[in-house]
Amino acid sequence: MASLNGTRLRILCFGDSLTAGYSCYGAVYHPYEEKLDQMVAMAFPEYTVQTVEDGKPGAMVCVERDFLGRMQRHFGPSSQPFDWAIVLGGTNDIAIGVEAETIYESLKKVWSVALTHGTRVLALTVPDVAMQPSPRTARVDATRKKLNDLIKGHKQENFHAYDLQAAIPYASFSDAERNLYWDDAVHFTPDGYDLIGRKVGMALVSLLVRERTQSETPARRQRVYRDDDRVFDEEGGDPNAIDQGYIVVRRKDLD
Repeated sequence: MASLNGTRLRILCFGDSLTAGYSCYGAVYHPYEEKLDQMVAMAFPEYTVQTVEDGKPGAMVCVERDFLGRMQRHFGPSSQPFDWAIVLGGTNDIAIGVEAETIYESLKKVWSVALTHGTRVLALTVPDVAMQPSPRTARVDATRKKLNDLIKGHKQENFHAYDLQAAIPYASFSDAERNLYWDDAVHFTPDGYDLIGRKVGMALVSLLVRERTQSETPARRQRVYRDDDRVFDEEGGDPNAIDQGYIVVRRKDLD
């Protein structure tokens, strides 16, 4: 499998319409993968970064042909290996009333396909919908919360979770920001998908830097550059939680 010890980094962005970048009722597709690719390439200019986007509008995690079958095709005998698989799914299942535990069990099967082939998984929580509170949205919100808690609580080797819902909380945005980032109740504008790409990109870069740092010798990690010890305001929060604050990548982490 390719890795940061080689020269190539392959990333699979997998999911439903939110991965496909569905916008303007299908007239525009602007996947977050485009911004994520840019961010990873900027952080690791010495590597060839290849991202593959596979988002299927309307896909449901609990329908095997929609999620499990598609994931299996990416890991067939003649397929090129991936270093990372970023998985986002569950929005459509929640919308029709599927229980959180059922969605979670299906997601575990999807994650396992990648994990058993030596691919690291970054699972994203399901983001908010742009809808006013009501009895129906209360049920949807409760199911989403339960599913996202299950995703964040999942523990498995080479598995990581990123709380996308917490990173782009609809209720915390101003009206102007909502108009900028949300296209309809579920989908995003191109600016919104770029925002997702930046957030997920920062999370992935953080994991890649941590992976590289852990593999280096102590002597190599002790190299110091100007401003390496400067503390930025955006560095607040738990340094081990990739969903809090910004990721600051220092030159010593990349050399």
